[in-house]
Amino acid sequence: MDFVKNTNGGFALGGKPFRFVGANVYELANLESGITKKIIEDSAEAGFTVLRFWLFENKPLQEQIKKLNEICGAVYPHGIKLIISLADKWGYLQNYKIDEAWYKGGYRNEYLKYVTTITGEFKHRPEIMIWELINEPETDDFNVFYDFAKAASEEIKNVNENHLLSVGTVGGVGDKFGSYFSVFNKKNFRKLYSLKSLDAVSLHDYSYDSGVFERLDILYRFKGELKKAERYSKLGSSIEKPFAGLDGYFLKKEKLLRFPLTLRWLWNIYNNRDVSFARSINKPVYIGEIGFKNIPGRDRVKIIDLDIASKFRSGVGGIMLWSFESQGWNKDGHDYGFGPGEGFEEVVKKWNKI
Repeated sequence: MDFVKNTNGGFALGGKPFRFVGANVYELANLESGITKKIIEDSAEAGFTVLRFWLFENKPLQEQIKKLNEICGAVYPHGIKLIISLADKWGYLQNYKIDEAWYKGGYRNEYLKYVTTITGEFKHRPEIMIWELINEPETDDFNVFYDFAKAASEEIKNVNENHLLSVGTVGGVGDKFGSYFSVFNKKNFRKLYSLKSLDAVSLHDYSYDSGVFERLDILYRFKGELKKAERYSKLGSSIEKPFAGLDGYFLKKEKLLRFPLTLRWLWNIYNNRDVSFARSINKPVYIGEIGFKNIPGRDRVKIIDLDIASKFRSGVGGIMLWSFESQGWNKDGHDYGFGPGEGFEEVVKKWNKI
């Protein structure tokens, strides 16, 4: 079993190009062993060749090492590769929350030892494809974040040069709500990924169903203001219904609808620019998360098929669907999730064979 490498700006496995459609199963390392094994078996049955999940610092180090060994052993017979995110801006399934003080030096207290120990311990496991420094980071001071990313990535590379390393950024229109990775500061995103210690460019894409009300819903959920979030969610749903009808019309013509000047349209443009940038620095790019809402009457499987084709034509090296709700876990609260038997398998297997 070989390591996945960057060969001429693209993912390669065993000396051949490796293009993939995978799934996010974010709770995989936080579940009982029997459930973990069943989720991996469901994923293999669905045709996924890569899985992405959280390995945040919420358990004793030796327990995390034992669990990751278990996961590597379980995916090995299926030839599945792993993308592992090592921290989370929002503190979910993690013992601490991340803020500017953490980026300035707090990460050296716990995080740095944790990630260097984990990545060093597993440097000989070819099941692991990419380590991500942090899931969907935000920052109010790019220079501070850049210094953190540089220091952390260089420390990891000192103990493990076998695996690819990325950040886990959203890219596209920026982090969740703008700030220093926004479309108005693309030079920052490009400076970050020009670091020699980073091997692959991470993007996330929820553009197809993204709108102002949907973004406000997410914002207030993170703030804990659930009544406001629910209000914006209802407003968003009322707008989604007529759009679903238009989507259906265009899907019959084998086209994806992207109205000019909408967030869906804009996000897609900036994703394509990030893909072009990745090519210019000879690094592969992958969509670490991509989601499409389950809206009644809309052919979600058809949308995914057409969007995968578009992404691969643009130069994206891999696509990770959000979120595979296997065995009752990895639930998504915004209707992006999907489970076994919903028709995704045919599309996944089709693209992983091409």
